[in-house]
Amino acid sequence: MCVRFGLLPAVALFAIASGAHARPATLEGKWRLNLKESEFLAGEAPPAELIMAITKDDGRVFRWTATVKLPGGESGETSFAGAIDGKPYPVAGRPGTTSKFSWTPDGALKQVSEAAGGIAVETCTFPANMKKMTCDARQTDMQGRVVSYYEAFDRL
Repeated sequence: MCVRFGLLPAVALFAIASGAHARPATLEGKWRLNLKESEFLAGEAPPAELIMAITKDDGRVFRWTATVKLPGGESGETSFAGAIDGKPYPVAGRPGTTSKFSWTPDGALKQVSEAAGGIAVETCTFPANMKKMTCDARQTDMQGRVVSYYEAFDRL
């Protein structure tokens, strides 16, 4: 679920369960952005690869690292260490950016990221087999302009 302001695409990445599905036991594992199924912001070049590794999700601690490789060979990393409690925590690798995660009543994980450039709200869902993560997002800049994008991740 994630804020896309700046060079690195924001990841973030996450969220859970569709419909009546409850919160999954864990999101831990590696997830690869499916470039063919994702829709990017107008004018934004897609990354060559984006892998999100969720290393902790135990109901108290939520920790992930996203590694992105750009088409020109550059690479970068962002990470999050906090909790899924609706409180903002800093995003390492994105100075001035915070993200807060919370569960929606229907079992999706909602991420709200704030940065100097604006705010992004991303809600992701999973099918029952947990092999995919799909995220709908809206980004609002400081002038109030809103753009939407869609990310699809495959579990590795």
